[in-house]
Amino acid sequence: MNYFFIPLIFLMGIMIIIICVLYLQREETPENDDQEDLEEWTCPDCGFAVQLGTECPFCYTKKPT
Repeated sequence: MNYFFIPLIFLMGIMIIIICVLYLQREETPENDDQEDLEEWTCPDCGFAVQLGTECPFCYTKKPT
């Protein structure tokens, strides 16, 4: 019975360490960066009303700041 629990505990420990490392390595984004993608804007080059994102899907113009 002990031969089953020792590898199981070892694998669970490795999984917890991997999850902790991945959590600590994630990129932190500024809070206002998410809101910038959600604003609707009109492309100055082609006039398309972009509803989501910071780049026009037709002419690939970046959103003016």
